Amino acid sequence: MTRMMKWLTAMAVVFGLWGLTMAPSEARQDDPRLDALFDRLHTVDGGNEARLVMTMIWRLWSESGSPTVDLLFTRGIQAMNQKEFDTALAMLNSVVEIDPKFSEGWNARATLHYIMGNYEHSIRDIDRTLALEPRHWGALSGLGMIYQDTEREEQAIEAYRRALAANPHLPGAKNAIDFLTQKVKGREL
Repeated sequence: MTRMMKWLTAMAVVFGLWGLTMAPSEARQDDPRLDALFDRLHTVDGGNEARLVMTMIWRLWSESGSPTVDLLFTRGIQAMNQKEFDTALAMLNSVVEIDPKFSEGWNARATLHYIMGNYEHSIRDIDRTLALEPRHWGALSGLGMIYQDTEREEQAIEAYRRALAANPHLPGAKNAIDFLTQKVKGREL
């Protein structure tokens, strides 16, 4: 996978896999509204309604509740989008230092590490993300991508399955599972 493709794929993970944008709210991964939204995500058929629920969840995840952290987070994402990786890393390092309980800070830094090819750093940040928000389908999908890139297919399949358990509206994860399952079966023959 080329560096540009990795960057585009990672950006899709940051924004919920389907080009969702972040918008301000006043919540985070411990917001009590998340449980109801996840329940709804599992009952909608898909399409626009699923995208709407995913956007609502991502909005709740994306706000730390601290103006300072929110500013650093936004600037870190902007720097990442502009491929200013050193600046992005400095901003996101500050985010997780100031607010180590903000899961989206860890997830954004994990994405940056993935783009930069620092897979082990990315995995550590994904682990922190998931410790705070086990349903974080973006982090789980990112973990699947790392395992897929490093030819750990069985671990990738498990990560993608966990992502689908959190969010059943991820056709990319379904396709990856199908592809990797066939690859693993082919090796066993």
